[in-house]
Amino acid sequence: MKERGLNNTFKKIVYESSEMVFLVNDTYPYNIFYSNVQFDTLIGSRLPEMNLIELGLDINSYIFKEELIIKFKEKEYSFQLELPQENGSNYFLFYKGKEIADSILPPKEDFKHFFRSSLDLFAIGEENFLTWTSDSFNKILGYEPAELINTELCRFFYKDDLEIARDFLKNVKQGLDVTQFTVRILAKDGLYKSINWYVKFNEGKFYATGRDVSETQFEVLQQDKQIELYRLGEQVAKIGVWEINLSINSVYWSDEVYAIHDVYDISKTVNINSALEFYHPVFRPIVQKSLENCIKFGNDFDHTVKIKTNKGIEKWVRVLGKASIQDSKVVRVFGTFQDVSQEKQLVEELSLFKELFDLSPESIMIVDLNGSIIYSNQEANKRLGIFDGNISRPKISLYDQKFQYSESWSLHVKQLEKEKNLRYKSELIHRNGKKIPLEVSCNLIEVQGELYIISFSRDISERIQLEKSLQDSSEFLLHLTEQVPGALYQFVLDRDGVMKFSYLSPGIKSIFDLGQKEISGMDDIGLIISKIHPEDIAKVLMSSVSSAKKLTPWSCQFRVKEVEGKGYNWVLGAAKPEKINTGDVVWYGYLSDITEQKEFEDSLKAAREAAEKASKIKSEFLSMISHELRTPLNAISGSVYTLLQDEHSLPQKAALNTINFAVDNLIIMINDLLDFQKIEAGKLNMELNPINIVEVIRQVVNGLEFHARDSENTLNLYIDSSINFEVIGDKVRLAQVLNNLITNALKFTKNGTVDVSVKLNSVIGNTAKIYFEVKDTGIGIAKENLDKIFEDFDQLHHSFSKKYGGTGLGLSITRKLLKRMNSDIHVESEVGVGTCFYFEIDFEKIFIENGQNLGYVQKETVDFSSLRILMAEDNDVNALVLGKIIKRWGFQCERVTNGKEAYEYVKEGDFNLVLMDIQMPIMDGFEATQKIKLVSDIPVIALTAAAKLEVIEDITKSGFDGFVSKPIDATELLKKIKEVLMIES
Repeated sequence: MKERGLNNTFKKIVYESSEMVFLVNDTYPYNIFYSNVQFDTLIGSRLPEMNLIELGLDINSYIFKEELIIKFKEKEYSFQLELPQENGSNYFLFYKGKEIADSILPPKEDFKHFFRSSLDLFAIGEENFLTWTSDSFNKILGYEPAELINTELCRFFYKDDLEIARDFLKNVKQGLDVTQFTVRILAKDGLYKSINWYVKFNEGKFYATGRDVSETQFEVLQQDKQIELYRLGEQVAKIGVWEINLSINSVYWSDEVYAIHDVYDISKTVNINSALEFYHPVFRPIVQKSLENCIKFGNDFDHTVKIKTNKGIEKWVRVLGKASIQDSKVVRVFGTFQDVSQEKQLVEELSLFKELFDLSPESIMIVDLNGSIIYSNQEANKRLGIFDGNISRPKISLYDQKFQYSESWSLHVKQLEKEKNLRYKSELIHRNGKKIPLEVSCNLIEVQGELYIISFSRDISERIQLEKSLQDSSEFLLHLTEQVPGALYQFVLDRDGVMKFSYLSPGIKSIFDLGQKEISGMDDIGLIISKIHPEDIAKVLMSSVSSAKKLTPWSCQFRVKEVEGKGYNWVLGAAKPEKINTGDVVWYGYLSDITEQKEFEDSLKAAREAAEKASKIKSEFLSMISHELRTPLNAISGSVYTLLQDEHSLPQKAALNTINFAVDNLIIMINDLLDFQKIEAGKLNMELNPINIVEVIRQVVNGLEFHARDSENTLNLYIDSSINFEVIGDKVRLAQVLNNLITNALKFTKNGTVDVSVKLNSVIGNTAKIYFEVKDTGIGIAKENLDKIFEDFDQLHHSFSKKYGGTGLGLSITRKLLKRMNSDIHVESEVGVGTCFYFEIDFEKIFIENGQNLGYVQKETVDFSSLRILMAEDNDVNALVLGKIIKRWGFQCERVTNGKEAYEYVKEGDFNLVLMDIQMPIMDGFEATQKIKLVSDIPVIALTAAAKLEVIEDITKSGFDGFVSKPIDATELLKKIKEVLMIES
C-alpha cells in the first residue's frame, strides 16, 4: 500500500486500529492510496478497483458534512470525513469507520453483559462529576463504581495532563467540535495508565468511553526514544538518510541531511534538481550520472564529493546510494549522506605530514626496540643505501657506528627508557662504504601500546669543516692581533659605573709600558689611567661616559708616559659601543701611537703659520707699494690732464698723449697685480648694483678711442638694440673684463680692426643671457698656445714682454673674474688672421615702472661757480694738481692738510662738498668723516690710493657718500661730484 502523507510515528497504531481508516486522492476517480487492516478486511478486499467510484460514493454530496454513511454489499458503515481545504492537504481522510449495527436493540441483560465483558470504560456524568460507571473500571483501574460516583474524575489525572483536560472542556464550551483526548489516570495500585477518552455532551450530560492505550502509548514513547536516539546518532555521526520515491517523484531528507546542507526550514520542498544544485560544479556531473544509473539499472554508488551549503560553506560529503527493486523494476532509491570534512582534512594533514617527513632534509628513521628499521624517509635511504628491494627490516647496527656492538644498543634503549630523549654524535656508513658524520636526536615514543624509537639525524660534515675553518681563522686573527701595530681591546662599563678591560692585545705593552703579569691581572682601568698625562685624564673619562650615554662611537687623542722615558707620547683611541642585554656597555676598539703624526702636524701648523705670515707681509707690501706708486702717478695724471686743458702745440699734444698713455699702462699693470693678489687671497668680492650695460660698454670703448688711434686701428662697437633695460651686476668688474680684452686686442693688432659686439641671446623670466665678443685682425695665436694665454704671468715667450709690454696677468684675471660671474671665456684664433674672445653672462633684469628707471632721481641744473669744495689732502703735489683741475671746472676750492682741520672747517664754513683723502696725519679721513656726519649732512667723497674693496667696510661705516681711487681719473671724479650733488650733466 502507498503511504504518502502519513506520519511514520503513528503508522503502526493506525494500521492495526479496530476502526477503519483510508485516504483518497482529491481528483477523479478518487483513488484510495492508503487503507488500514480493518478497512481492507471489511471493504477493501471486495473492491474491484480501489477508488470511491467503486464504492458508489459521490464525494461532492458530502463536502459540507463531517460524517457520512457508506452503503456497501448491503451493509452500512459510518465514517468521519476530513476535507482537503480544511488542512491544506491534497487528500480526503476517512477515519473512525465502523459498521452500523442492526436497529434492533439487544435485551437489557445483553447490555449489562456487554458492559461487563467490554475492555473499554463507559461512564455518564454531569458537569465535572460521574453519575454512572461500567464494571470495566474495576478491571482496568481497580476502582469499584461506588468509589467513583459523584467524584471529580480530574482528581485522578496526572498533574502534567490536567491542562489537556482543561483545554478539552474549554474548547467544548466555546462550541468547538472536539470529542477525544488522552490523559494518564491514577489506578488503585498507584500506577498511572493512559486512557483515550471519547466524550459526547448532550443536554448537560456527558457520555464518555475510554480505552486503555497504555501499551500503545508505551510503544509510541519507545518509538519516540528510538527516533530521538536515531536523530542524535545522525547528528553525532553527521550521517543522514535520503530517499527518492519514483512512483510519486518525491525526495525525502532526514533532519541531519537538512543540517549538513545548512537548510533549517524542513518544510522547504526538495527535488532531484534542487538537491543536485548543492554539489560543486566539478562533482555535479559525477553524482548526476551515478544517480541516473542507479534509477535505470539499479547500480549502487559511493562517492566522496564537495558541496556548497545554503550558507556558502564548502564541505566534503560521502554519498551512498542503493536501489530498491520490485518485479525487476527500481521503485525507489535510498541511501546515506555523511559530512566527512574533518576526516578529509585529517587525511590531507596526514598526507602532508607524511610528505613533509619523506621530503625532510634531515634523515628520519623509526626503529623498534630490537634495532630493526621499520621506517626511513628519502634522506635516510639516500644516506644509508637501504630499501632497494633486497633488504627487509635492516638492523640499525649495520649503519650507525655507535651500535656496532650489541651491548651498546641495549645500553642505548635503557638510557632512553630512563631519559625519554637523547642527543649524540655518530658516524653513518653507507652501503658503498662512504662515512657521514651525524648529529642524532632520538625519542622514545609509544604508539598503540608499542614502544618505538624515532631519530632525527643531520649531516654535520659542513659544520665540522666550518669549525676547523673557524679554528684556523681564530688562530689567524689571534696572530694578526699580536702583530698589528698598536693595541686592540674590549672595554666594559657595567650598570654600576665600574669600568674594566675584558681583553687587551699584546700591543698594549708597547703603548703603556706594561708587563705580561700586569696585563693578565688587570681587572680595572686604574693602571692605564695612571699612565695618561694628568691634563688629559678628564678628557678621556668624559668622552667615554658621553659615548656610553649616547651609544655613539668614541674617539680621543691623549698623551701617555713615554716608554722608559720622562716624556709623553701621543695616542689615538677609537671604539664603537654596544649595549648588551645585561645593561652593560661594551666597546670594541683600538689604540695607536700617533706621536710621529702629531710631530708632523705640528710642523705643518708651523709651516702654515709661516705661509700666512708671509702672505700677510706680501699683501701689506703690495698695498704699500701700490699706494706709493699711485701717489706720484696721481700727480703725473693730474698734471697731464691740466696741461691738455691749456693751449698747446700739436707736438706738445702728442707728447702729452704719450705720457698719458704710459701712465694709463702703469695704472693697468698696478691694478692687475693688486687684483691678482686679491683673487689669490680670496678677498675679491663682487658688488652687485643696478647698471646700464650699454652705458658701461660705451664708456669702456670711448675711453680706448685714443689707444686705438695711437695703434692705428679701427675700433668698432656693435650693440643689439633690444638691450634697452638695466640689470644687476658689477659695473667695475664688467668694465675691467672688457677693458682687458679690448686693450689686449689693440695691443696685438697694427693697422687693423677691433670689433666689439654685444647681443641679447635670450630672456627667460627675469634672466637675460647676453653675449659679448671682442674680435681683432691681429697677429693671432697658435693652437698649441691657446690654453697657455690664460695662465698667470704667461706671455707665450719673453720677447712678447719686451715688444708689447704688460704683466701677463690680464687674461688670467679676466677668466677668474668671469668665473666669479658664473661664466667662462672662450677663444678662437689663427696665426696671421686674428683672434676672437667671447663669453656669455646671465644678468638679473630690472623692470621699468612708470617709464623711469628704478633708483634714479631727476637731477637739478646748478651753476658750478656758486659751489664751494673743501679738499683734505696732506700731499702738496696731489693737492696742487687736484686744485687746478677743480678750479678749471669752475668750482671754488679750499685746502686743509688733515682730518682735524677738515672737521673744524666744516663746522665753521659753508661748503657744498668735501673731497677727503683717507690716509692723513693727526686725524685720518675715516675718523674725520664720522665726526663731520655728526654735525652736518654735507656729502663726503673718499680719495685713496687703496683699492675700494680693501677699505669698503670702513668707508660704509664712516658714512662716505662716494669713492674715487688714485691716480684720479678727472672724468670719473667730475661724474661722482655731480652724482652726490645731484647735478644734471
